[in-house]
Amino acid sequence: MRREIPLAITFIAGAIMLLDSFTKGPIEPIAQDLSKWIIIISALMLPLATVNLMRIHSANIARKRPGWFYSVTLIVCLVVYATIGIVKVSYPAATKWAELYQKIYNNIQAPLGAAMFAIIAFYVASASYRAFRARSLEASVLLLAALLVMLGKAPIGELIWSKFPVISAWLLKWANTAGQRGIMIGAAIGAFVTSMRILIGLERGHLGGVE
Repeated sequence: MRREIPLAITFIAGAIMLLDSFTKGPIEPIAQDLSKWIIIISALMLPLATVNLMRIHSANIARKRPGWFYSVTLIVCLVVYATIGIVKVSYPAATKWAELYQKIYNNIQAPLGAAMFAIIAFYVASASYRAFRARSLEASVLLLAALLVMLGKAPIGELIWSKFPVISAWLLKWANTAGQRGIMIGAAIGAFVTSMRILIGLERGHLGGVE
């Protein structure tokens, strides 16, 4: 029963939401109530994830695992920032808490995010170098298209040849759009197949270790 009940709930809820997308009638208010419950359950996942995060990093600190001081930093920042945010919402008249909250975001969170993306840029450059090596016809076409787009977007490209911006715009509007639509169609088909597997009980990863 520990497996059958979650599968039955998943099937019934999924079938209701699926039918609501194609039909209107008595099932519509039920689907609306289910949508509200989805929002409520999603909101409850945030404190659950926070507790799990605290548990994992507290264990790292207690056992002095490698990098445990990063866990200390994470827990301290989490507690301090969450406390300031709760006080800010609870006492909107006290503007100093809102100012402090925004200062922490502007001076700590935003620069750290920018640094993270700056570090990722090196990995993107490395991956681009590996992808653009002309080892096959497809890689050569990709390399040529990338060069044309970069030349069309860079100011020096227009100085070399006035048609580079035109070619670049055409590649982005037509070739790139066609490729993106193909990827989106493939992702949509994959999402649909996965959803159907979950709905009929073939995909049971969401049950965890339940037997």
